[in-house]
Amino acid sequence: MAEVKFDDIRLFLCDPRVQVRSSLRMALNDAGMKNGNIWEGGDLEAITDSVSDPNGPDIVICDVTENTDDACQIFSAIRHNELGTNPFICIIGVAWSPKQALVNKVMGSGADVLVAAPISPSLILDRIEALVHSRKPFVVTSDYIGPDRRFLDDRGSEIELVEVPNSLRAKALGQFDAAQLKNEIAAARADINGQKIDRQAFQVSFLADKILEGFQEGDLSNAGQKLAELKKVTNDMKMRAFSAGSKDLEELCVPLRTVVQSLIDSRGKFTKKDLNLLGQLSLAVRAAVRPGVAGSVSARDITNMVVGAGAQG
Repeated sequence: MAEVKFDDIRLFLCDPRVQVRSSLRMALNDAGMKNGNIWEGGDLEAITDSVSDPNGPDIVICDVTENTDDACQIFSAIRHNELGTNPFICIIGVAWSPKQALVNKVMGSGADVLVAAPISPSLILDRIEALVHSRKPFVVTSDYIGPDRRFLDDRGSEIELVEVPNSLRAKALGQFDAAQLKNEIAAARADINGQKIDRQAFQVSFLADKILEGFQEGDLSNAGQKLAELKKVTNDMKMRAFSAGSKDLEELCVPLRTVVQSLIDSRGKFTKKDLNLLGQLSLAVRAAVRPGVAGSVSARDITNMVVGAGAQG
């Protein structure tokens, strides 16, 4: 196993305790990391600033004990390419006496590792080396992007894993090339964006079906929650479709968003017209993403049907 060199690695350390940051900084210096490559701060806002820098960190180490939700939002935003310049930086969370709910939140946000405090410098160095030599590939679902932590037997046949760029590894092994990393990040982003759209299209169909089933069965108790989730998924899918150059899908998201908002505003007094449009649009979204799922009817055909139905309503 190749020796890890810390000379060029850039790290951000977020911890409210100055003494913890000082202790870890000394250990990193002793391991060979340059003092100028170690950024630190006591609040989460500093992470946002650091990852937004074009020459930002290769790894973030962050205490998540007190502001778990805020930290997890930042981690998730990084992974979803909503924050920073590199959605694939390594992330280590640190928590004092982590309970299962906290563990689930941090792991569900896309962090690579969660370690229990108090932490020893040697433990952190071990975790960094593990991320250099054996980082997990990423998996994409409708609401998650991050390391795949499933057992092999739990992996569905359709789930495609993504070997994401790892600037930490490249620098640690003396293989770093800035131009190459930029190209690798762009390619991985496009791959993940395509997978995300596919998962979201399935989620749109699933949520629409559940809303329609609830209406038919006279049970709208969960309709508001499902509509809110559907609105969020549609908004994100529209942006991703634009990024992917999928004009048909991007255009479909506009009437879908309008229908969903109309259903939300109705406060449970759904009209058959809106429900009919919701069903047709969810079918159109699936057809746009996976041609063939709607039989011989194309996404464009369904779009025309929907527009016609709306005009007649």
